[in-house]
Amino acid sequence: MFSIGEDSNTKKKGKQATKGDAQIVKDNAQTIEFYKKILMIANITFIAVQFIFYFITGLSHVSLILFVLSTAIGWYVWSFMRQVGTQKSTGSVTDLNLEGSISEYAKDIILTIVITQSTSLLHRYFWWLILAIPFYAIYKGIMLFFFSPYAQLRGSGNNQNEDDQSDGKKGSKRKIVRVARH
Repeated sequence: MFSIGEDSNTKKKGKQATKGDAQIVKDNAQTIEFYKKILMIANITFIAVQFIFYFITGLSHVSLILFVLSTAIGWYVWSFMRQVGTQKSTGSVTDLNLEGSISEYAKDIILTIVITQSTSLLHRYFWWLILAIPFYAIYKGIMLFFFSPYAQLRGSGNNQNEDDQSDGKKGSKRKIVRVARH
């Protein structure tokens, strides 16, 4: 009944189970619906609060323009996620919940827009938070270009003959090792 030497929470050894296409489609539909609701709630809340306080403080034209632009960007990114996450006619499915994929960045953009719209209701200077999107994209581009595992391969093509001569081996071939990114 009870075994003393075994842990009941041990993981099974072997290949990790992968999600099937049906499960991926179901998860994608839930993700798409979740971000649709987030965008709708943030947009409706912003419009309602601006309409209510319009009679007290007046409507800022800058806030209105920034709201329209950020809303258009948010819905465009959401439609991109919907397009990528739906099942294709060939039967292939892209997983929206995969780490490191483009959909993860799309989710970050939507959340940044929602947070910016919500906090801008407190003070209009919170619209500056929207600049986090291009700064983050520039940061990721620099990190990918300079610090990726393949960055050393870009610069090593010119110095290959010099390295071979310094080792005393002319014409030797280099072995390229692939590095898995996590």
